[in-house]
Amino acid sequence: MSFGIDYAEKHDGLALKQLERFLDDIRVQPEWRSEADRACAYYDSNQITPEMRRVLESRGQPILIHNLMAPAIDGVLGLEARTRADWVVRPDDDDSVEVAEGINEKLNEAARMTRSDKACADAFAGQVKCGLDWVEVSRSSDPFAYPYRCKRVHRNEIFWDWHAESDLSNARWLVRRRWVDRDQAELAFPGHKDLIRFACQGWDGFDTEYQLMRREDLLGAYSDYTATDMFLQDWWDSDRERALIYEVYYRHYVQRPVMFSGDGHVLEVDSRNRMHQAILASGKVQVRNMAFPKMRLAYFIGPHRLVDVPSPHPHNNFPYVPFWGFREDSTSVPYGLGRRMMPAQDEVNVRRQKLTFLLNKVMVIKDEDALAGNLSDEEMLDEFYRADGVVNLNPNRSNNDKNAFRIEQETHVAAQQFSIMQEAQQIIQETAGVYSAFLGQESGAKSGVAIDSLVEQGSTTLAELTDNYRFARQQVGEMLMAHVIHDLSQRQDYPVARNVGTPDKTKIIVLNGSEGTGEPRTNLVTKAKLQVVLGDITSTPSYRAQVSQRMMELASSLPPDMQMVMLDLIVESTDLPKRDEIVKRIREVTGRGLDPNEMTPEQRAQMEQEQQFEQAMKQLGMEEARQKVAKIAAEARKIDAQAAGEKGKAKMSDSQLRHLDIQTEKLIAEMKSVIADVALKRSQFRFQQLGNTQKTG
Repeated sequence: MSFGIDYAEKHDGLALKQLERFLDDIRVQPEWRSEADRACAYYDSNQITPEMRRVLESRGQPILIHNLMAPAIDGVLGLEARTRADWVVRPDDDDSVEVAEGINEKLNEAARMTRSDKACADAFAGQVKCGLDWVEVSRSSDPFAYPYRCKRVHRNEIFWDWHAESDLSNARWLVRRRWVDRDQAELAFPGHKDLIRFACQGWDGFDTEYQLMRREDLLGAYSDYTATDMFLQDWWDSDRERALIYEVYYRHYVQRPVMFSGDGHVLEVDSRNRMHQAILASGKVQVRNMAFPKMRLAYFIGPHRLVDVPSPHPHNNFPYVPFWGFREDSTSVPYGLGRRMMPAQDEVNVRRQKLTFLLNKVMVIKDEDALAGNLSDEEMLDEFYRADGVVNLNPNRSNNDKNAFRIEQETHVAAQQFSIMQEAQQIIQETAGVYSAFLGQESGAKSGVAIDSLVEQGSTTLAELTDNYRFARQQVGEMLMAHVIHDLSQRQDYPVARNVGTPDKTKIIVLNGSEGTGEPRTNLVTKAKLQVVLGDITSTPSYRAQVSQRMMELASSLPPDMQMVMLDLIVESTDLPKRDEIVKRIREVTGRGLDPNEMTPEQRAQMEQEQQFEQAMKQLGMEEARQKVAKIAAEARKIDAQAAGEKGKAKMSDSQLRHLDIQTEKLIAEMKSVIADVALKRSQFRFQQLGNTQKTG
């Protein structure tokens, strides 16, 4: 394989001059990385520059750092940990329900094995501190490891098309730069060992005439080395024998036929695919010649191109997900909460250093003969700073005035410095939108409602950060699901077990079911319409405790029969040991929340028995109610007859009306008593069944 520029241009790959244009574009992009590094350094308490340290030491001022940024940022990072939600695969139609359930199990397995929560949390930390961090979703190169990996990538390794949108959907290119040792590079690209060896040595000792007789490809690479404008120190290190690898993903636009099916699927036509040929011959699809981008991957060591292939990922996006904080409107420069906090943090440090210096500062005003003996000025100051210092005055000094020897301290200036420092401390939280109540600290709010309002206000001010994080996290889930679906599509009759490790009955879902006699394949993962979303309910213990408390408060205000309806849901929302087993037993007794298709014969018999009991109780209540209504009607007819028999009276007397009202209210109360008695008997029956189940269990 040749590595010359002409070869790359001729074969429609990424030419060296195109990479150089990318690097030129990177050099003219707005400079934001130094400020991002500074924001992260402030979080790590590295808030004094070497120049400032030398100045303070020359003045004799103490070097003090009171880091108030880190606790505020830690509070925001804790918000992510408290509200973390799992990925959920949802179907877009009824035919994809079982496929969604199966892929949801495999996706959550991949999330656990790749530790994607940790990768996203680390990226969120960079997002909050300096405004940008990345997560890589790719296939693992280690054959003994899990097939996929989710890793946080440092912001200074990745460069992208600055003119693209925040989701990089229209970005033309993305470059990742990594220093790689020679042996590691040779293992990654075994076909180019000689090229890597010469590149890592800076082409030292390369004999062009000798190599021309043996390797034309190396001669072309040497020509690239001599012709490139790239600086040598930017891509090779001869002392350690390592080179800088450019991993370049770029979108290459092509114009090819595309077929559109009636069910919404869109596929690029592959003339060598027999299935595509059959579909085209059937005439059930529309074919259009359209332009669209194809993702490609190229590797360079300095000016030398090693690989240029279609993207190995099962999606048409970059494998790197950006976690954005905030972005400037005019320049699109990313920044985080650190930018807002750093000025106030500098103010706190300067004021504290100045305050400490002023409190320790002593100004002595004296005549030359004011002190007794040969005590020098340095010795005098040492005595002043001692707890038991003694300084004797010269009784024969020329000036006996009491002000001829005096000590002054600038206490009034120190008070002003302290006041300004306190204001700066408050500004750090206010500029970030993180209040004391949000951090669990003492605040001015006294009531619980006021404290909750401050916490909610802090969460509201961080809405843009959290929305950007949820969007990025969803992108990570989509890329991981793409890898899962790609691997599952290569397997037939693949079983996926649900409810493993739970009291519920294990359900086996067969994906890509094989063809039977005249039957089409079932649960095809490639035809399912799915989407990845973040769960509506977080899975953190604190959140579950809040939900459980609210559900208990709601249930306590309901009648006993309604409390039985909610009992399994209340227990499920708690963190009780073996709560799944408790929920299962409650549902077995009450018959609520069970799937009829998963019931055992005993459970079916019990459910039928309870349904018969409820039907009998309903009939009893209906019969008693009919009797009461008939009695009321008879009483009414009797009163009407009495009223009609009275001569000269157009209507009943007041006493008769009162008597009728009393009788009616009495009968209504009796009806309510009957209904309540029926509900009580039903609850007693259910509790009795629950007790019998627990005894047998």
